[in-house]
Amino acid sequence: MQKKEETRSLRERVSIMLGPVDPAALVQSLVEIEEEGVDHVWVGFGPAGFPDLLTTLAAAAARTTRLKLGTSIVQISSRHPVLIAQQALSFNSLAPGRLRLGIGTGAPALAKSIYGVEMNAPLAYLREYVQILRALLQQGEVHHQGRYFSVDVSLQAASQVPLLISALGPGAFHLAGEIADGVLPFMCPIPYLTTTALSALNAGAAAAARSRPPIVAHVPVAFTEERATALQAGRQAMGFYATRPAYRNMFVAAGFSEQEITAVSDRLVESLLVFGDESRIRERLLEQLSSGVDELTITLVPVSDAAQEKALLGRLIGRL
Repeated sequence: MQKKEETRSLRERVSIMLGPVDPAALVQSLVEIEEEGVDHVWVGFGPAGFPDLLTTLAAAAARTTRLKLGTSIVQISSRHPVLIAQQALSFNSLAPGRLRLGIGTGAPALAKSIYGVEMNAPLAYLREYVQILRALLQQGEVHHQGRYFSVDVSLQAASQVPLLISALGPGAFHLAGEIADGVLPFMCPIPYLTTTALSALNAGAAAAARSRPPIVAHVPVAFTEERATALQAGRQAMGFYATRPAYRNMFVAAGFSEQEITAVSDRLVESLLVFGDESRIRERLLEQLSSGVDELTITLVPVSDAAQEKALLGRLIGRL
């Protein structure tokens, strides 16, 4: 578990999220982000066709010294729990304490079409996967006979690598409360997280008689003081998610109509996007940290000069 909020600096509670890109470019970006003073990053996991994320992050760990590196998220259908445990433990031996392992089910249809994995009950599959993976990470061995996996193996290492899971709906947040070291929602409005999600997370933690794990809220940021420009950029960045059933269901639960979701309405964009100059963005991020979420991870929504805005974001977070 992470340190309590009151003992953690602002810099420890705010990170940058990057998308999957060319490995060499990603490694260079992570080197630059560390130089700006950022404490940790989360990097997206691309589907088949993208380079392997953990391999790239291991290369980045060799080029950096303190930056904590998180996966957001490794799709569990892409590899057996024994394999990801071996990868995580190898990473930790090379860069102790610097990996935060974020995993999730992804889309069941893609699990089937790309990896041939049937995931008719995604949360049940994830529960069993985490049961195996946690035992391997923490004890270095597991002897398991279950619905989806049969595993009998001992590894040569163990470590307390934090294990976080993605979530959008109440069922996934409840599961995270039971079994995870943290939860990684994506494109979820903060009020939804501090009401619906937090309630389910607390219920899951209570059912397992454990402390509530932290919420790492995702926040898109645009460096512009022009509302119309921000809305246009935000609508473009969020349009894909408005077409996906899981995200539409989450937006409905967050209080948006089907019409607002389909149109990616101004109200929907402004519920997610933080925009303004550097001072205003910093102010808004601090407001969100005081609302009940534990951490923020920031995605840049480019407006005019992506490279310049990326550097600005790194400096902003690095100086918190």
